[in-house]
Amino acid sequence: MSDHNSRSARLRYTAIGALAALAAVGAIAGTAALAAGPSAKTGNHVAVANCGATTKPPATPAPDKTHAPQPSASPQLFLSAIQRLVDNGTITATEGQAVDREIREGRVDTQTLSGFSQAQLQAVEQALESTKRALAGSAQ
Repeated sequence: MSDHNSRSARLRYTAIGALAALAAVGAIAGTAALAAGPSAKTGNHVAVANCGATTKPPATPAPDKTHAPQPSASPQLFLSAIQRLVDNGTITATEGQAVDREIREGRVDTQTLSGFSQAQLQAVEQALESTKRALAGSAQ
């Protein structure tokens, strides 16, 4: 009987190991799919209850909250805010150019900006937030 119990235990441990491996692969694949962004996803996801009936996607789909907001069409207001910091001596021209590059790319990450003091980073963040609030206020 002990031979039967050991086979049963081995089978159980093998099954548990296989499930753990499957869960790990699923977690990695899911993370990779999320990181791939919208280009890896298919276009319309429409559930069809009746195969004979045709369904069309909604005319105005709800905004997809998984997408990052698109950069503004004209980043000039943000560039001007950074230029004011250069003009008043808060940051150097070289530092201003580094921030300008990130603005043109559509995202400013103060964690990746190098060579800035904490006070300079706060000034940059404040200038960008003020500009963003002004834009939001004018859109309403």
